[in-house]
Amino acid sequence: MGPPSETGALQSSGPARGEVVAAILIGGLGVTQVVAMPLLASLIAQAFEVAEIDSGLIGLANLLGTALGSLFVTVLLQRLPFRLTSIFATLLACVAQLGVALVPGFNGAVLMEALAGFGAGILLALSAAIVGASRNPDRGFAFILTLQALVAVIVLLAIPALGGASALLPVGIFLAGVQLMLLPASWALRRSTFTAAGESDTSAEPSMFHPAVLLKAASYFVFSAAVGVLWVFAGVLGSIAGLSDGGIGQALAVGNVAAIAGSLLAALITSRFGRIAPVLTVCLTLALSVALFTEHMDLGLFYAASALFLFAWGGGLPLMMGIVAEVDPTERVTSLLPVLAFAGMGIGPALVSLFPEVQGMFVRVAVCTYVLTLLSFGLFIIAHIMWRKERSENRT
Repeated sequence: MGPPSETGALQSSGPARGEVVAAILIGGLGVTQVVAMPLLASLIAQAFEVAEIDSGLIGLANLLGTALGSLFVTVLLQRLPFRLTSIFATLLACVAQLGVALVPGFNGAVLMEALAGFGAGILLALSAAIVGASRNPDRGFAFILTLQALVAVIVLLAIPALGGASALLPVGIFLAGVQLMLLPASWALRRSTFTAAGESDTSAEPSMFHPAVLLKAASYFVFSAAVGVLWVFAGVLGSIAGLSDGGIGQALAVGNVAAIAGSLLAALITSRFGRIAPVLTVCLTLALSVALFTEHMDLGLFYAASALFLFAWGGGLPLMMGIVAEVDPTERVTSLLPVLAFAGMGIGPALVSLFPEVQGMFVRVAVCTYVLTLLSFGLFIIAHIMWRKERSENRT
């Protein structure tokens, strides 16, 4: 199939179907090195014979690079040629990932990982902007999250199979090879620059700084922080309850299947049930999962709790991304959503330390998750009412 027409599909009815499919592939495969980081950072530290604590620099460099790449897209979105930008970002991510294994020192590896993250950030933001401008962004985001979960499973199984610390180059080749599949998808994008739907009628549409846009993005960020708390501390809670590491790992792996199911369900329902009921259901499911994490839980209860929170995570993120996209006429805020998710997942677990230690780990994790979930839903409700009221006034 040839590249899409250059004649303003985005300006009228959103991106063409081929572009949306390409954007889904870009968003799904573009996250390859990000999901590899839990194993990749440790592998790089071993390969360069540095302290394990220094592996955190690898993850930080990649995250900062990803954030800068997304900001680059956000600032220049209206002037970026999609196809060329995506091809450049893909090649940068691949070459930099190979460079991690080829540079002579650890500092060089950190720099290469930052460049790889920059390329990935461009790809993720570009994907979010294109899908956000489509006719059914909820479904597109759901498919992206589904593909990302599948990529995570493949990558986290493949890296250990490639060997130990001496396998840094094979791992780099593998990760670069996965990302090279983005080149055909990039070719399906248009050459021209991005023009968001509604841009020609700015008097009838809010800017990216409209309170409803920012509040819904904030709700998405806070929700990401809530699920980040459970993702980081689920294993800790299982260990405190006396569960084996093998059982914990298997439960979380099975839970990823529930995450995929949640994303696929979000793709099926899209906005046909409105916005409030699905978001409330996701938040209640997340709250229920927290209640199941108890000090006396057995492995079966841990399986159930993990599956529930990962189901809520997989279904909630694409749903809330679609909610932001529908009120963001410029797609600039939408393009930042992948970075907001990673930032929220990093900040959420850090907030647990703010609660008094005397309360115990289970109580601290539960209270933090409950507060963040309630705050996320509250921000969403305020923004939703604000947006509906303004739209109603504009029609009269």
